[in-house]
Amino acid sequence: MSISKLKILSTLVFLAYSCIGIDYQDDAMVEPKIELEAEQVGLKIGERLQLTPRYIDEFGREQAVNFTFSSSNPALIEVNTEGLVTGKSNGTAFVKVSYADKVMKSVQVNVVSEPGEVALVKISTTSRALFPGQKTQIDISIQNLAGEELTGKSIEWFSENEIIASIDQKGLVTGVKFGKTDIHAKVSGVKSNPITISVNVEQLSGTFVPAGGYRAKGMAFLNQENGKLILRLSQDFETSFALGTFVYLANSTNGSEIRASGLEIAEIRTNGPHTFDISAKFPNVQITDYKYVIIFCKPAAVTFGFAEMKN
Repeated sequence: MSISKLKILSTLVFLAYSCIGIDYQDDAMVEPKIELEAEQVGLKIGERLQLTPRYIDEFGREQAVNFTFSSSNPALIEVNTEGLVTGKSNGTAFVKVSYADKVMKSVQVNVVSEPGEVALVKISTTSRALFPGQKTQIDISIQNLAGEELTGKSIEWFSENEIIASIDQKGLVTGVKFGKTDIHAKVSGVKSNPITISVNVEQLSGTFVPAGGYRAKGMAFLNQENGKLILRLSQDFETSFALGTFVYLANSTNGSEIRASGLEIAEIRTNGPHTFDISAKFPNVQITDYKYVIIFCKPAAVTFGFAEMKN
């Protein structure tokens, strides 16, 4: 047999033992987005500011596009077709930057009459993920147009959903119930940027459902244990196998989307119980970041089965 025929035969044997439908197309890697220099800016009445947005496509590449600009309150701020913003009167409004009615980003514009007035209110925290009963302190920076810190100002704190997370008037947030809510502050009528607080649970679980004619059964458990995120597959876990069978976390069961944006946990080669320390490999992943545990044939981007993780 010739060398060329041997190569063809070897390729066919490999494909026979791999998943069917290998796809090497250039899949989208990220959600397209618009980037701005800041989420919040201050202007004096009559002052102008040129916005210079950047468009990042689904492959993470910057593209030159034609943006559309609009003001939420033209009496407070005007913006022309080129993104030149003009402060008209005291108050806060937003400039919306959009592209092709698909991607949108807003910048908050605070207009003041005097340079020493409150022009920017920025909040931050070291922890955006809490368990019920856990607390975190929100830090605040109050600045004038020159970027100088202002002290002695009265601060109002708000939670958009007190059922999920509450905040006292010292800026201390307490997790209450599973979910997400925005926290913000207001000083002298100027609203801060929002911070999204996620209140998590200590365990999620799901039962595997087979997909695409393949086999998958048993359960998956996600647990918060001593500050670590642990994934376990149950004693009765079973799945189909092929060359390159992996466990993934993902927010979709579609093969190409899993390969593009899912989280690869580990390769598996046996049925039965498995334990994976997700935090050891991905320390920033939270228990509610992904909706599904996927059994995935990586070479062909084929889903063998999935478990939807619920509280």
